[in-house]
Amino acid sequence: MARNESLDELVLRRNKRLLSFFISNGFNVRIVGDEQKPAIILEETSVLSCYVKNFDLIFTKAPFSDEIVRQFKLKHDSDVTSFDIQEAIDMCQHRPVYKIRLKGTSLYLTGYNYLNSEDGIGRYPVFAKHKPKVYFDIEYVEKLVVSLTEEEYDLEIV
Repeated sequence: MARNESLDELVLRRNKRLLSFFISNGFNVRIVGDEQKPAIILEETSVLSCYVKNFDLIFTKAPFSDEIVRQFKLKHDSDVTSFDIQEAIDMCQHRPVYKIRLKGTSLYLTGYNYLNSEDGIGRYPVFAKHKPKVYFDIEYVEKLVVSLTEEEYDLEIV
């Protein structure tokens, strides 16, 4: 860790480098969840079977597996190619992600607003075209869609 760099600054720098690692090689990714242990979403369809430890990106055989198939250093000037990354992705099994879409539109559930945010009262969904909420558990998403459908939203899981 660089002198006087806080852990939060280090994580922010590492995650910026993580995004750059994929995006500079032509991959459409975003990171979600805990900044300390981010999940990497590829093409808005799956969460990659990998994790970051310090400035290392480690691909595992399957979700939650301990079997490492490939490891990359997240360096400022990386010599890793898109072929190297694709090869690592192809060697692993990845989990699908689920999104909720307003039927007949390209609008996805992106979050919630509240009539009174201080007490969490009056929650209502917000839909947009970009950065949809992603869910890893289909059963949870199904229950959520049922609950929102009861509020007269016409939704589908994608």
